[in-house]
Amino acid sequence: MTPSEARRQFAHTWSDMVYLNHAAISPTSFRVREALEKYHAKRALKGIESWPWAPKMVAETRGTVASIIGTTADRIAFTLNTAEGLSILASGLDWKEGERVLLYRHEYPANVYPFLNLAHRGVSVDFYDTDDFRITPELIAKHITPQTRLLSVSAVQFLSGYRADLKAIGKLCKEHNIIFCVDAIQAVPYVPIDVTDAGIDYLAAGGHKWLMATEGTAFIYISNALQSRVHQRAMGALSVKEAVRYTDYDMERLRDEASRYENGTMNFPGIVSLQASLELQQEVGLDIVYKQTLHLTDLLLTLCDRSGIGYVTPKNAEERGGIVSMIVENAADVAARVNEKGIHIVQRGGRLRFSPYFYNTEEEIRKAFNALFE
Repeated sequence: MTPSEARRQFAHTWSDMVYLNHAAISPTSFRVREALEKYHAKRALKGIESWPWAPKMVAETRGTVASIIGTTADRIAFTLNTAEGLSILASGLDWKEGERVLLYRHEYPANVYPFLNLAHRGVSVDFYDTDDFRITPELIAKHITPQTRLLSVSAVQFLSGYRADLKAIGKLCKEHNIIFCVDAIQAVPYVPIDVTDAGIDYLAAGGHKWLMATEGTAFIYISNALQSRVHQRAMGALSVKEAVRYTDYDMERLRDEASRYENGTMNFPGIVSLQASLELQQEVGLDIVYKQTLHLTDLLLTLCDRSGIGYVTPKNAEERGGIVSMIVENAADVAARVNEKGIHIVQRGGRLRFSPYFYNTEEEIRKAFNALFE
């Protein structure tokens, strides 16, 4: 399937709407809608009792998710959102008073509050900042202390679009015996990530942005080594092996897989939507999805250069994701005016944020950019 063919999967492209806000939330494809309709039809008719067919669907999606980040299905668990996923890690570790977490000053709140919430356990958060929006291993190294136990960073920053060198940061964390956590919501599935190669201990990602699933759908990855250190702060009937032994309450029967953190009944429709969306993007080819998205952001930066508009997004393709953040006066007003024309961009951090995806066209990019001056 080509990007042009995939484009026809999105109903809004059949109109004059230009949607360039995938870093906030993505549209629902016909493929996802059809999968959800089939799920609900089955639940309404012969599949009212969703066991065992729904767990089989979950297992398939678990495997699909694992394949796009370089791991195995047993290392994946589903959650409702990124914050819940990160909270499993933050709350589950045995912290010692005085230990510290290291974060970038302008991280999205979902990657901050789970760690600030550890203050009552004597854990502090250290923030580092940078003038050029580049989060390099060298910058991080300057802020590591003997008390630093965990580093969490976004694979792609929501304000600037800067893409971190995860492999280099992972190497740094291993050298200092620091837990390496990644918020990947602005990166998966289009940015290549291999959790094993990058030395990532923990990763969380919500599904309603570039994954193009429905809201309330997310996943975590946890390494086998780290799982033994992340205690079960919440439990449910499905946290244990042989869950059908209903009244045989045994805390020692915890699952060996990451799914132990799922606790109970999951968002089956959301997981259905995630599988359908990933299948669509895989048919296009995730390498093509990545290259086309990068091409569109490169076009935006070129248009900015020609027009004299500044931006905080890196020009270097290896440091860039799908976000372009432009320096424009009265950005909120400009975004509102452009949105009235049916062109969806947004203001974030006082700048204009464009976030196109692989199925967008060059014509749409030019139309949206020209609308800034109309």
